[in-house]
Amino acid sequence: MGKVPSSFRSMPANLLVRKTTPSPPAPPRDFRNRTAVGGDSAKLPQNTQAPREPSLRNPFKSPNLSDAKSLFNSIAATSRIPLDLKFHNSVLQSYGSIAVVNDTVKLFQHILKSQPNFRPGRSTFLILLSHACRAPDSSISNVHRVLNLMVNNGLEPDQVTTDIAVRSLCETGRVDEAKDLMKELTEKHSPPDTYTYNFLLKHLCKCKDLHVVYEFVDEMRDDFDVKPDLVSFTILIDNVCNSKNLREAMYLVSKLGNAGFKPDCFLYNTIMKGFCTLSKGSEAVGVYKKMKEEGVEPDQITYNTLIFGLSKAGRVEEARMYLKTMVDAGYEPDTATYTSLMNGMCRKG
Repeated sequence: MGKVPSSFRSMPANLLVRKTTPSPPAPPRDFRNRTAVGGDSAKLPQNTQAPREPSLRNPFKSPNLSDAKSLFNSIAATSRIPLDLKFHNSVLQSYGSIAVVNDTVKLFQHILKSQPNFRPGRSTFLILLSHACRAPDSSISNVHRVLNLMVNNGLEPDQVTTDIAVRSLCETGRVDEAKDLMKELTEKHSPPDTYTYNFLLKHLCKCKDLHVVYEFVDEMRDDFDVKPDLVSFTILIDNVCNSKNLREAMYLVSKLGNAGFKPDCFLYNTIMKGFCTLSKGSEAVGVYKKMKEEGVEPDQITYNTLIFGLSKAGRVEEARMYLKTMVDAGYEPDTATYTSLMNGMCRKG
């Protein structure tokens, strides 16, 4: 045989190691899709498709463990080049894509026994961990099994480990398991970073009752000294605003102040949007005045939101006044601005 299959040579084995910094929450958007008036963004040709990288064939044709061991043994016995960590990681990643977690772990153990010089790295266990968290047939016991293998090989789970496990579990809808695992890893090994914490918090807000979310926040703070930051409060406030629970939103704003954080423009816009959705123009104006008093400069989304809310409440003249304020502040009205005003005028008759 003599050659390592191209699939093993080319497959990036460090996909899970390089932890990309999660993007901050997207800025508040206006209430409908729009393009800027006179926008000069170039249109893409309709038939243009993004270039695709050539797909790599999986050298494992079957999830059968015996066949996988035989293929690996054949490659290892005839390869003319040293089999490095990247190769072994690629083997596990390829086989794991078609096999159950239990068999993937058994192949890993076979590699350990048959290759005395093989030293699994953190990346190796992160590949196994991701597979254990994502596999539809997998139970949380498989996740613990991989974590135990990791510890037994002298590698303590760190923040990257927690991040991969939590994200993988959440992406497969296993939010309860992600929550319990985060608490367990925090207690035994390492607390999560703020990105992982807020990622899980956002998923909890999407699918759990508010008291469950608060319970998680309280447990992480009281038991492990992991406290919510400004992004955490913004996620919570956006969640209750979307549920039209504005009283709870204002309560959270007061808690935010007690925690030593100052609301930013993003947060004020979120609260203002909640009031405007309920046609509470006076309250929206109150939020605008509050942010000015606190020295937070409104942005274009602030003015568009305020004009939308006032127009929806039938207070068109007041909305036009804030249109002038918007222009004086250096912001150019766009399609959303004028659409809100026209809708308000039509309602007023």
